[in-house]
Amino acid sequence: MSRKYLNDRWCIRCGRKTPTPYLAKVLKLFSKKGMVLDIGCGNGRNSVFMTDQGYNVKSIDMANDFGNKIILGKDTLPDGPFQIILANFIFMFLDELERSQVFREIQRISEFGTIFVIEMYPAKDAYSYDFDEIIDYFLENGWKKLRKSRDKCVLKML
Repeated sequence: MSRKYLNDRWCIRCGRKTPTPYLAKVLKLFSKKGMVLDIGCGNGRNSVFMTDQGYNVKSIDMANDFGNKIILGKDTLPDGPFQIILANFIFMFLDELERSQVFREIQRISEFGTIFVIEMYPAKDAYSYDFDEIIDYFLENGWKKLRKSRDKCVLKML
């Protein structure tokens, strides 16, 4: 999807300044220090929240001017290791091949103990996905499920 489409359709429309409620809820699962990668940071609301909590945050997005610009599914993610990775409402906007590339990159930049937060929802203009299959990919590649609901999950790399 184009940068302009995502920015016009999602980032501007969101406009929220507070973190996603799920991120605030699972914050207690995180270590109190470390590097955070906010993938698809949008307007930076989760990045700002994590910075305010004392974390060193690297923000990336292809659709907004907050953070470093990269094309998910094509460019490599910043080198880690990262202790926390946030992927809030992005995977449904990547096709299967793009998701696979990003998943491999997440594996590359993670280390023992990395916490990975995924949030998704079935947007009308999203690609189809099976949330359980996404979670299974990570479980089969050395991650443990800490929390999971219908479209939200926290994983930890073992």
